[in-house]
Amino acid sequence: MEVSSPLTKIPANFQARDINRTENSKACSIDVLPLPSQDREEPSGALVKTDKPKTPAGEYLTTALMDFDPDQFESFAAVADGANKLLMLRLEARKVMDTMLVSRVRILYIRSLLARSPELQSIKVSPVECFLEKANTGRSRSSSRGNSPGRSPVHFDSSGSNALVAEHIQGFKVHIKQEKKSKLSSIVLKLRGIDQETWRQHVTGGKLREITEDAKAFAVGNKALAALFVHTPAGELQRQIRSWLAENFDFLSVSGSDAVGGTSGQLELLSTAIMDGWMAGLGAAQLPNTDALGQLLSDYTKRVYTSQMQHLKDIAGTLAMEEAEDPAHVNKLRSALESVDHKRRKILRQMKSDMALMMKSGGSPIHTPSTAAEDARLASLISLDEILNQVKEIMREASLSPLKKLRKEKLLASLDALSERMPSLLEIDHPCAQRQILKARRDIESMSEEETHPSGETRFLPSSAARSEVNQWNVLQFNTGSTPPFIIKCGANSNSELVIKADARVQEPKGGEIVRTLPPPSALTDMNYEEIKQAFDQLPEAVCLLALARTAEGTRARYSRLYRTLAMKVPSLRDSVVELEKGA
Repeated sequence: MEVSSPLTKIPANFQARDINRTENSKACSIDVLPLPSQDREEPSGALVKTDKPKTPAGEYLTTALMDFDPDQFESFAAVADGANKLLMLRLEARKVMDTMLVSRVRILYIRSLLARSPELQSIKVSPVECFLEKANTGRSRSSSRGNSPGRSPVHFDSSGSNALVAEHIQGFKVHIKQEKKSKLSSIVLKLRGIDQETWRQHVTGGKLREITEDAKAFAVGNKALAALFVHTPAGELQRQIRSWLAENFDFLSVSGSDAVGGTSGQLELLSTAIMDGWMAGLGAAQLPNTDALGQLLSDYTKRVYTSQMQHLKDIAGTLAMEEAEDPAHVNKLRSALESVDHKRRKILRQMKSDMALMMKSGGSPIHTPSTAAEDARLASLISLDEILNQVKEIMREASLSPLKKLRKEKLLASLDALSERMPSLLEIDHPCAQRQILKARRDIESMSEEETHPSGETRFLPSSAARSEVNQWNVLQFNTGSTPPFIIKCGANSNSELVIKADARVQEPKGGEIVRTLPPPSALTDMNYEEIKQAFDQLPEAVCLLALARTAEGTRARYSRLYRTLAMKVPSLRDSVVELEKGA
């Protein structure tokens, strides 16, 4: 994979912010020679100039990189998708990719992920001394400090939340020799007509390229080194490399008249060669897996997902073990569990969109924690909420006066039916349901009864009974002008009675529909205005809005028209409506 120099294409502000390094010079074993003087404003790698052609991929990536801002994305899954498109992993062949530019983009994204993910900010990485080794002499003086108990080389373990696993890191061997002046070599160069200073530059440039190539090979697939680049600012990392070189190669720290370029120039070139090689290697794919930074990105993404899923499971587990005290508490627990479940499903969708990226790195899919217990509690709370709502509706019907004996018996039977639904609840929800049903039973049983009169009694069936007898509903929409449009569904039961189904409250369409049997208009004949209003309280609010007038007479007239309108929509009731009109 050919590596082109990105410095001629990367904007200056990006160089200063991210890598702050020079043109791509390459080198692993070198005889250090005195270097020529250089203009401090030019790149330190100007000694070796390479005129490599620009690739379409490099031109595209450079333009896209200047416009790429991770903060514009709402989630890191969206950033990952943007980064993948930016890297053109599916749009261009890998052989045209500038691996150093790939590394720059990867580092840009991973650092953005670090900034917004507390799960990753506690990760510790090995110091740079662990990745450098003096050739033929074992670990350097600096790296020996890195192996001390206080600074042992470690890397993060993606399977644990904050686990650090000790690992022996093979260092990059740097072989540098001090130049030995030879009169014989000087004579040979003069005999060949070669300028001695030009020859020194040529040899130095070649050795630097060798170091860069060896450093690139060392960095390919090296996730520990990738973590070092991600967690350490580029300028600080190159400074640490220069310090290591100066400490382990004493002759580089000696300034003399023969060192034309100066000791700082030699250290700058050597550290730049190592940095460039490492950067190019970290962005090189290691088939069948992706590059080292891509693998690190996959590990970090999995760590974030795993942490978030575990956090949501902990919250849901706490809520699932909390016993509900009353209907308000039931609603609170249900809403909280539904919110957690919504967030969990959102993360699962993000994981699905990122799965191609994570599997491409050669890793295994994320094992999400089981939520069977939490899902079962949520289903139980939903059933409990329905039972409590029906208990509330039964109590509302019982509060209407007068309470006839027959209706009281039906209400108590409805409570018995609710008690039979207890097996659908978890054990933790039984006490709450039992308390509410028992309290409702006691309240209804304590209510006084009135004698049942066969004639003139308005019959209102419980919603469950009326619903079971209607085979087909017909829908009508009404608009009074003062309220939002509302719908009334009408049908006939087996007794040829008009049954309606509508929202209990027009302003609360999500409060649940109720089913009622409408009495014929003749049932209101002997009732006064207050009795009519009390009778209407058992019906959906829509009936009151359409039929209730200021007087009893006006109300009876409006109710009669509404009854005929609804009944005419039910084919089986049309004949009875005609007979009703004839009787009127």
